[in-house]
Amino acid sequence: MKRLFLIWVLAFMVLTIYAQPRLSEKQSQEVMSQLSQAAASMQTMQCRFIQSKTMAMLAEPSVSEGKMYFSSPDRLRWEYTKPYAFALVVNGERIVKVTDGKAEVLEGNAGRMYQGIVNIIMGSASGKKMFDATVFDIALFDDDVLWKAEMTPKRRDMKRMFSQLVFYFDKKSQGIDHVEFIEPKGDKTMIQFENVRLNEVINDSFFKE
Repeated sequence: MKRLFLIWVLAFMVLTIYAQPRLSEKQSQEVMSQLSQAAASMQTMQCRFIQSKTMAMLAEPSVSEGKMYFSSPDRLRWEYTKPYAFALVVNGERIVKVTDGKAEVLEGNAGRMYQGIVNIIMGSASGKKMFDATVFDIALFDDDVLWKAEMTPKRRDMKRMFSQLVFYFDKKSQGIDHVEFIEPKGDKTMIQFENVRLNEVINDSFFKE
């Protein structure tokens, strides 16, 4: 009995130490305002990313790598380089899928589907237009190093894709550190952003296909 009690005490201590305190409504509004202002000041962003997908049917996560180029307000190149070559190139309303060097303009239903994905990617990378209370239920947490924003979709179309999106922001730079996309069946995709460079000139050729 004493041993069981000790286990419960230790478990409580661990949870207390590592639990991230949820911010109050006022604190959350202040943090969202800071992050939105930081995002608004960003004109370009380029980085590499590592994407790790965890699925119930796979013993090990599926890992891929790539590069991202973003130019405000609506140009994006999201390019996988390992273990396969694939890119989405967005220039305004034009979306092009590039597979093994072959470009295909996406229109109709395919274009609308990818537009939803693109909006999530651009929101993840830039932090712009993220904190929309009409689209998400939002809860913010603080662990002294990162701010965590748990975004639970309200819209039916987004609920089909994700049960929750979790964004982690570096408190010092106020930029995105990594993001997790959790699907309804429990599969999870994590994207870690690395070697981030802000407000440097990006050649227009990256957004042309």
